[in-house]
Amino acid sequence: MNQQEATEFVIQELGKHHQKNDIIQKLCESTSMNWSQAEKFLQQVEVQHSGTIAQKQSPMIVAIGTVVAIAGLTVTVIAVYATLTGESMRMRGIPIPYAGNIVYFVGGIAMIGGALRGMWDTIVRMWNS
Repeated sequence: MNQQEATEFVIQELGKHHQKNDIIQKLCESTSMNWSQAEKFLQQVEVQHSGTIAQKQSPMIVAIGTVVAIAGLTVTVIAVYATLTGESMRMRGIPIPYAGNIVYFVGGIAMIGGALRGMWDTIVRMWNS
């Protein structure tokens, strides 16, 4: 495997979300690199081709992000609806009325925020390449 083939291999494997140690091991087996050389090579490819890698990873990240954002929105809406209708979403061990509503609301907002942040970071990496 020459330098170009090794670079393409690393891009493909990182794009498939494979573990870095597995990629390094395959590089060591397929080339004359030792572990530390393969690790440095992987890091170099990761930095130089971050946009290409992000493009390959984006479909899965967007799909997972969308599902998590929708789930977070659902949890948030249910918590708001429960509060507006006077229902208390009780949580075990918390005797405070409506504390469960607050916890679910904040959790839903956190899910939405985390999903959007992950998708945004991927988009930015693709555009900055």
